[in-house]
Amino acid sequence: MLTRHFVTDAPLSSALDRAERALQRIERALAARRTEAAPRDEELRAKVREVVEELDELIRQAAA
Repeated sequence: MLTRHFVTDAPLSSALDRAERALQRIERALAARRTEAAPRDEELRAKVREVVEELDELIRQAAA
């Protein structure tokens, strides 16, 4: 009697599901990091704008 072994894709499917869930966790973590960093980034941009304005003023005074 010939015995047939059926190969299922269950292990592969399970591995792909785990990989997909891992990617979703990474995406959520990155989104949370961006949200947390946004206020700090805006604060740094404001400081840079202030410094650039001061430099512009110093350049204008030196040119006058």
